[in-house]
Formats: sequence, C-alpha cells, structure tokens
Amino acid sequence: MSTRDPEPVDETDDEALHWAGDEARGQSAPRLRDDADAVGAPAEPAPDDEPAEAPRTPRETAFLVGTGAFGVVYLALSIGWIFSAQLLSYPGLDTLGEIMWQFGEFLAMIAAALWFAAAITLTPDTVSRRAAKRMIALLVGALVLIPWPGLLYWIGSTQ
Repeated sequence: MSTRDPEPVDETDDEALHWAGDEARGQSAPRLRDDADAVGAPAEPAPDDEPAEAPRTPRETAFLVGTGAFGVVYLALSIGWIFSAQLLSYPGLDTLGEIMWQFGEFLAMIAAALWFAAAITLTPDTVSRRAAKRMIALLVGALVLIPWPGLLYWIGSTQ
C-alpha cells in the first residue's frame, strides 16, 4: 500500500469515457463513483416516504381471483390426468410403441400446467383486453383438457 495521496482527477480524463456521436444518440457517459460509493455508503440518502402502490380496482381484483380459480381448476385437471394415466395400459407389444405411449401419458399429465403457463405468459400487461383474452383462453383449455378416460371409467363404474 502506498502512503501517498491519490493524484487529483483531471477533467480531461472524462473525455476517455465518451465516444464520438454519444451526444447525437442521446447517450451520456457512465457515471463515475464518488468517494462515498467507493466505501459502500450511499451517495445520497434514500427517501423515507416512497410512493405507495395504487390500490387495485374491483375489476383487477376480480381478474386476479378468476386467474387463481382457474389455477385451482388446472391443478385438478393435472391430478385427474395422473389418475387417468394409471387406469390405461398400452395394448401393444413393441418397445417403440410403449415408449411413445408413456410419452403421451406424460404429455397428458403436464398439458394442463403448460396451457395455464402459456395463457398467463401470452397475455402480458401490454395486450389490449387482457383479462377477457386470458379468461377465454383458460376456459377453452379447461374444456379441452378434461381427463376423459378417467371420467368415462368413473361413469362406467357407477352404473
């Protein structure tokens, strides 16, 4: 370690942080750390009164509750497909067919979770009429992904 004081910063050193055309593109040079930042202390104190989030509107609350309700439905669909896959067995004897059958069962079990994730992901905040589009996508998926083998077995066993 040197006991010598650091040399004063020369203003021409800031020119090294600029590229030709930065001003034309609206970019500025990177901010240099000052002495307070170098030792880990904040340069300026954080404000105590941060702006609080705006309360949700009743429409947003209903949208969140509806999405959560569909989440429960899709969880039930996944569990239904897990039980349905246990009821069925592959009728053939070849190995390739057995592998494809088991892969199809696996896809049936995770299809509900994939559909739910796709409906949530593909309707971000920037999509117009987001709530309606998401609810329609979730409703269609819930109807398409009903575990028919388990339902038909259950209906047949009760008669």
